[in-house]
Amino acid sequence: MDYRSLSISFRIQLGFHAANNEGSGGTNVMEPRRITVGDKEYDGISGEIVRRHILENFVKLCEDAKVPIHNRCKGLIPDRGREALKGWMRKNAPTKKIKKGSSEKEMPILQVVQYPEATEYLIKNCALCDVGGFLIALEQKENFQGTLKRDSTFEVGWLITEHPAIVDYTQHSAYYPDQEHGLFVQNMRVGIYGGVIRIDLDRIGFNDWWWLNPEKFKGKRYIDDEERKKRIKCLLDAIEQWLISPSFAKQTGWLQHMSGLLEGVIVLSKNGAAPFYSPIKFELENNEIPVIKPNEEYREILEKLGDSYKGEYKIIKFDKISNKNNGSSKGLKEAFDEVLQTLKLNKDGDKDGKKESN
Repeated sequence: MDYRSLSISFRIQLGFHAANNEGSGGTNVMEPRRITVGDKEYDGISGEIVRRHILENFVKLCEDAKVPIHNRCKGLIPDRGREALKGWMRKNAPTKKIKKGSSEKEMPILQVVQYPEATEYLIKNCALCDVGGFLIALEQKENFQGTLKRDSTFEVGWLITEHPAIVDYTQHSAYYPDQEHGLFVQNMRVGIYGGVIRIDLDRIGFNDWWWLNPEKFKGKRYIDDEERKKRIKCLLDAIEQWLISPSFAKQTGWLQHMSGLLEGVIVLSKNGAAPFYSPIKFELENNEIPVIKPNEEYREILEKLGDSYKGEYKIIKFDKISNKNNGSSKGLKEAFDEVLQTLKLNKDGDKDGKKESN
């Protein structure tokens, strides 16, 4: 695979939603997440919640594509990989004797020199552990000891409005059988948000710890190539699904209204992390107060960057969800189809029949 990284910079309009809140702070008023810049507040939606819903899409797509996922990981549990690692340690890790009261017990110990083998086992058997990363810290009380970490292969920034927050509050009541009413206040927001996402394509299926045992893992730092392609496609499809139909918290009675504004630019990089450029920018108002404003040239800036580094970057702009048969302007679907074609992840597979080498 020639391209090692992919980034997406985008603008999306969301109306009449309560997508991400900080809580009520002991009151009956639900407060939205906000970002303070200078003397103004801007609406913010955490990248963590966006990432969570992308991974929900990813798990479902992996199941449909018969890509392996640990059973416990299908529920996106925070301690993913823990039980699988403990199972691996029972068979492969050395043990030491520990005293518990008057008796001694053998306890498996995960050592640094075993990181490559343990990581290979986890990422080979679970696409979520591979793509989403994990942090597994085992304690003596579990009769295991050791810590193993893998960073996520993709990153998501906060969604931030390009204008000061527009928030309205509405009062509601909860009916109880004793005919008393519990009053609560819910916020409702509208805004045009800027967002950024970046994927380390080259790390999907890659064993970060291979260098601890270079002789054994020489030439096989990656899992099977066809399996990697399936996982990359599932992740790209999961992000595309989220952009087309965003999911957040607090949607049961406050499902966001999509108004049609969805635009952005995808950058594929052959050399290092793919650059992105935020659709929002910071400026000093009256040379003193920082403010956020729309960055109307964010796509053109990346296009010029691609022209400056011929052959290193591929730049794909998109407008709306789909612009099929509408001149040179691409929609989101057409842009992602081009990405799949460029990475040779389309349904027809590699036309030249070649596989990438590890």
